[in-house]
Amino acid sequence: MNDYRLAWRNIWRNKRRTLLTAASIFLAIFLALIVKSIQIGWFDNLTEIAIQSYTGHIQLHQKGYWEEKEINNSMLNSDSLTAMLHNVKNVDKTVPRLEYFALSSFKNQTKGVMLSGTDPVRENDLTHLAAKVTKGRYLDASGNGVLVGDGLASFLGLTVGDTLVLIGQGFHGAGAAGKFPVSGLLHFPSPQLNSQMVYMNLSTAQDFFSSENRITSLSVTLKNPDEIDETLATLRQNPGTKKLEVMRWDEMMAELMQQLKIKTAGGLIIISILYMIVGFGIFGTVIMMTNERLKEFGVIVSVGMQKSRLAFVLVLEMIFIGLTGVLAGVLGALPIMLWYHTFPMHLWGQMAEAFVNYGIEPVMPLALKPGFIFSNVVAVLLIVLLTCIFPVIKIFSLKVAEALHK
Repeated sequence: MNDYRLAWRNIWRNKRRTLLTAASIFLAIFLALIVKSIQIGWFDNLTEIAIQSYTGHIQLHQKGYWEEKEINNSMLNSDSLTAMLHNVKNVDKTVPRLEYFALSSFKNQTKGVMLSGTDPVRENDLTHLAAKVTKGRYLDASGNGVLVGDGLASFLGLTVGDTLVLIGQGFHGAGAAGKFPVSGLLHFPSPQLNSQMVYMNLSTAQDFFSSENRITSLSVTLKNPDEIDETLATLRQNPGTKKLEVMRWDEMMAELMQQLKIKTAGGLIIISILYMIVGFGIFGTVIMMTNERLKEFGVIVSVGMQKSRLAFVLVLEMIFIGLTGVLAGVLGALPIMLWYHTFPMHLWGQMAEAFVNYGIEPVMPLALKPGFIFSNVVAVLLIVLLTCIFPVIKIFSLKVAEALHK
């Protein structure tokens, strides 16, 4: 206990030196936590929104559909396929969709649209589509009404209760034409989605495209997202999916993921450089502190203190300084992380445009997880311990007579 008390008193004998060293450690852990919180927050938010807004954790398509999104590349929505999916223990929900382009018309206005036929209940369970209805009502499972993006509705000049005319090409070149009452209007974060999306019941879309019991995609959500790789391997090895593409959500959003990886790599480089600067800064302080105290060390050893004990006290001093800086850094970063975790910051520039193009709201909540906080604290304390190697070597190689004459 005397050694701990001695070490604590020693670090405050030179307050300026102690505070400067602790300040550099504070800055390192503070910036590291903020940068890491941004990185993890980006990825977690992207994962959650991508899954909940459209893709699910995994999607199944007919082989060739993802490269050439045509209705002729659709697949049968068989009961055996659905049963097989739900027999996989980690599969939670499935959402079938039939999507293809059509020409919309109201009075004298026309515009190309993306028509999405889906199961209203299962779609809402995954994407919360009903929450995006700004006017009118959500899809009726037994009706033939449609939901229209508010940007498209504004362009065509229609509203709830009007009749939308849709013309297109169905399965294997069949003609597709029909009139559909507008049940409600939708609003998405993406102007592109607002200006082109039309939703209807899956059975209505299948009748419209003359594609009975066919779908273009089947989205799958998982009970445990951490086991996505194992579940993906299980589905790909199943005989029932040999003619199908089984894709992860991030494979379908490759462009956005590439931008995110670039940003993440940049953040890691920043943290690495930061730790290097702080490490050299602390090391420089330790060298200066050690050389300044050589005479003190000589006196202490000459009166009978063992070198091993002296080295232990010196290491304790650095640990105390390190803990002081780390504690201050964590306490300084936590309020910022908590605030932006609760009230996410809005993105801007190219990254915001990329998010919007995928129909994702351009916001970035900071992550608040004990795991990365602990790992960064450990990393900084390890740097502090590594800098202790020099003074320990210096003490064990100390020649008392030379030290007393300094």
